[in-house]
Amino acid sequence: MKDVYYTLVHFSSWRPAGNLFYNRAVKQAARLSPILRICLLVGAGLLLLLTCACAESPTHRAWVYADLRALGTLDAPTPDTDLLAVYTRTTSLSVDIRVDLLDINPGDKFALKIVLWDDRDFSQNPLTIDLSNAGRIQTSGIRAGQPAILPRLVIDPYLDTITVYLNRTFIGDRYHLDVSSYTSDPTLLADEIQNVRSDAQPPAERAPVLLAFWDDFPVTTPAQALRRWDGAHTGPRGGRHGLTNILNAVIHTGVPVALLDIKNPASLAALNFMGNVLELQDLNAHGLLILPDVAFGEPADIALDINRRAGLGFGLPVSQFLYSSSNAASAGTPMTRSGPVSIPGYHARFVQLSDSPHLASSATTRLIPLPSPAAVEATTDGPALDVRRSLFRTAISSDPTDLVVLGGSLPHSTWGDLDMAGPSFEWIAAHPWIQPLSGQDLLTFPVKSKVSPGKSVIPDNSWLEELQSAPQNNITQSAWQTYLTLTASSPDAALQSLRNAYLGQVGEMLAAAQWAEKPVPQVDCMQDLNGDGQPECILANQEYFAVLEPAGARLTLFFYFDSNGPHQLVGPSSQFAVGLSDPSEWHPEKGEAADPSVIPGAFTDDTAPWAAYTPAFFVNGISFTNPDTRATKTFQLVENGIQVVYDFHSPVSTRIPLALDPQAFYSGPTEYRSKLTSHAWAWSQTGGIGVEVSTDGLLSAVSFTSAIPYLALQEDPNLDYPQGNYLPFPLSVVTIQGGGNFNIQIMHK
Repeated sequence: MKDVYYTLVHFSSWRPAGNLFYNRAVKQAARLSPILRICLLVGAGLLLLLTCACAESPTHRAWVYADLRALGTLDAPTPDTDLLAVYTRTTSLSVDIRVDLLDINPGDKFALKIVLWDDRDFSQNPLTIDLSNAGRIQTSGIRAGQPAILPRLVIDPYLDTITVYLNRTFIGDRYHLDVSSYTSDPTLLADEIQNVRSDAQPPAERAPVLLAFWDDFPVTTPAQALRRWDGAHTGPRGGRHGLTNILNAVIHTGVPVALLDIKNPASLAALNFMGNVLELQDLNAHGLLILPDVAFGEPADIALDINRRAGLGFGLPVSQFLYSSSNAASAGTPMTRSGPVSIPGYHARFVQLSDSPHLASSATTRLIPLPSPAAVEATTDGPALDVRRSLFRTAISSDPTDLVVLGGSLPHSTWGDLDMAGPSFEWIAAHPWIQPLSGQDLLTFPVKSKVSPGKSVIPDNSWLEELQSAPQNNITQSAWQTYLTLTASSPDAALQSLRNAYLGQVGEMLAAAQWAEKPVPQVDCMQDLNGDGQPECILANQEYFAVLEPAGARLTLFFYFDSNGPHQLVGPSSQFAVGLSDPSEWHPEKGEAADPSVIPGAFTDDTAPWAAYTPAFFVNGISFTNPDTRATKTFQLVENGIQVVYDFHSPVSTRIPLALDPQAFYSGPTEYRSKLTSHAWAWSQTGGIGVEVSTDGLLSAVSFTSAIPYLALQEDPNLDYPQGNYLPFPLSVVTIQGGGNFNIQIMHK
């Protein structure tokens, strides 16, 4: 409700085309009750019509670059007396004069004097207007017999502007003015801008500024998605923080931003699941977002191909810009002597440069610097003073290649704070001597220097060569995505070490990819598929392929093959996310047991999940027995899937993670359906494949879709969210409890 209210009451000042904020109102209102929804949307439409009508009045238009007449010098003793800019404009009713100061606060004591003269009434006796920060006005210089001139004064401490409105009847169309500021001592001059002409052309200098963010939406679960979209008690200051605050500010002000790594499968799929991709599409179509193609790992060409297909699948076109989070182009270490590895097909690339205030070039690619914030940039009062000074110095610089780059890692940036994003974006938008750069601006912005292309540094591991020679199918696609996610560069060394512990699952997926090219029967435990030094078991025929791990007698992967190719039914949660548990509990040396939050495949039992089992083979099946407990799990391929029989001497609880065709989820809009009974769970994709788990034991199930009712709300730390809120996308997990002897079937539908 708050979001919709905010949308409506701010209509009159929003800058982009009307359908942007109307779309947002529609989306937000769709989550309300039908009656309230109708009232709000009708009100939004009426308010939009009224806004368009009001926009024709010149007295209501925003100050623009054409109104700018002069810039100051940034040399006053205090921020509240530092004159930055002077504007003038003439409307049908008034002569308006605006002065920008570096900073105004309610407790400041300063005075401003405007001396105005023209060729008509004030040629010999200038009009003098003395202003105080308390709002008092004194005028002098009015000739005998003339009516008194009563200026209207507006002091805006949020935008740090002072505006004087004069009756046009008494002021000529052409006039000159001097503006002076004084400290608390009215006789002590602090700053001045002299001989400003009302008909002067705007200064050629402006402050080009780029707002660029990475780590825009790093999520793997619905809980993380809520937190990164509109999180409670998060961000660097512990307030409400998230991507939605950036997008709201862009819509409200028209200031474009670059979201450098949001066009990756995981982020786009999560945003689509929340219903927020439409917002990206609208903003991108209006030129308010720069959305580079993303190479989030090496080899870059594979990563780019995966991400481009995901972007197109979610309605975002291929970009002229590139962002790479690996090698020399990472946001961690500035480049000095050489540039990034050349990747053809891109006009511009975002990289960390040692000369951050300037663009560079490498071969035919222009290099756009990333921000390197050393301090807070956005505050509740607008941009920090150091940011304002940097902007103004750039505005008056004689070097046309000077640039200010702001932003950084979004989760660590105050730009994403609810109380800071709006004021900071609004301050930039309201000062026409600042020029926020769009994508088209960056493609023509002057380049300062050239650097030589760098060399590619590809991680050295045993899986890369196998991936590059693997057959092209959906399983290989999933294997690449898992590999790139686990090998992506990270400033967190502990997390990177944890990811490395799970790289072996790529080998198991590649074995399945090879089978899918020529499905043949196989029942053995002869190959070390994941590189852990121990053989895994394969149970396969022409339709099904299962990887079984003797440690725990687990089904780590399960695939079904039909005329449309291979389909995944079961997979470990580590295929999609690792590191969801407390870092103090990470033990990379334990291999698949490194992260206690990981569900390492189906039939992972609550007791002795890593117990050693001995396999025995029969037609279409493998039986695993624990010699100590004499517990047995028997896996057999049947007509429509796989059957598992438990023969234990005590009750047991086990889990089955269903990873139903994950590439469908990551490559475009996907809907899921489910049906739960006491002994069965059906899980399917609309228009796609489905799977059913049935048992004579006691069955329960959760899925990531249980988070849907909460996604239209802000994150609430006091709310008891369902278990599915913490599952990795796109998992559904079935839990089965049995008395010791029970059977389970996993069937495709």
